[in-house]
Amino acid sequence: MDTVFEAAEAQAYERWLETPTGKTYVRDSCALLDRTLDLHPGWRVLDVGCGLGVHLAHLMSRGALAYGLEAGPVAARLAAGRLGPKADIEVGDAHELPYEDNSFDAVILVDTLQFTERRAQVVAEAARVATSRVCLVAMNLLAPRTWMAHLPGAGHPFASGRLLPPWSLFRLVREVLGPVPRSWAGTPPWRGSNLRHWPLGSHWAMCAAVTPRYRTRPLRVTGAAGASAPRTVASHGRISVLHRIK
Repeated sequence: MDTVFEAAEAQAYERWLETPTGKTYVRDSCALLDRTLDLHPGWRVLDVGCGLGVHLAHLMSRGALAYGLEAGPVAARLAAGRLGPKADIEVGDAHELPYEDNSFDAVILVDTLQFTERRAQVVAEAARVATSRVCLVAMNLLAPRTWMAHLPGAGHPFASGRLLPPWSLFRLVREVLGPVPRSWAGTPPWRGSNLRHWPLGSHWAMCAAVTPRYRTRPLRVTGAAGASAPRTVASHGRISVLHRIK
């Protein structure tokens, strides 16, 4: 991730989360995850750019096994302290995730993409380590509340991030993942509303289905005694297995 929350920023963010605005942000962003992720209890969920772990805490309360990656060591330490020993938090780079292919059922990125320039690589890495879903959540360029948060002196911890229009998420997912099944939702205009596709919500979420991929290696076939020397059978490189979204 191109922007790292150092000690001062991480501590300011922690204080902001306790304000009414911060609590509204946590409530609304977690509600978007509930609407789009379709979490199954027992799923391994990786939060790339996990911050202080507020979204992982929410998913853990719904039965997820929590894993987090954060670029800043201070924020990672605060997240680990907040979540306790049941969560696995690491310091790392979203462009080169330190995990094997297909390590998680779902990968989420909540307000992460606006702090990086190489978004396609970040999404591709998320898809590489996921077997079912990749969920992107970002502040909405079209929302009046978002513009207010970016005014000078507003004190919003995400004010330095780049605002992303909703259509950029659609385009990014299609360019990186292809025409995969996807669902989206926006923060509703008022609390308790069942309106799912609200284009002016402060946040947008898009969840895309992905397929697990398996690497293959050349297979050596050995013949009977006296036969010709062993030969190598060429492989087809990568095999994609269709994973039906549940």
